[in-house]
Amino acid sequence: MRKIATITICLLEGCIKKSNKALESEIYAALSEVPIKIPWMKNIEKVKVTEEQ
Repeated sequence: MRKIATITICLLEGCIKKSNKALESEIYAALSEVPIKIPWMKNIEKVKVTEEQ
């Protein structure tokens, strides 16, 4: 069994000019580096942890 965290964040207004694919790629790349910084993040809206069987 493993635990999975789902994080919902609100992005900055300036990201509207970028495509969703570009944003996804940029955020994924940033989350793969240490220390982690999430580009375009304004604030965290929700964090949920679940268990997978």
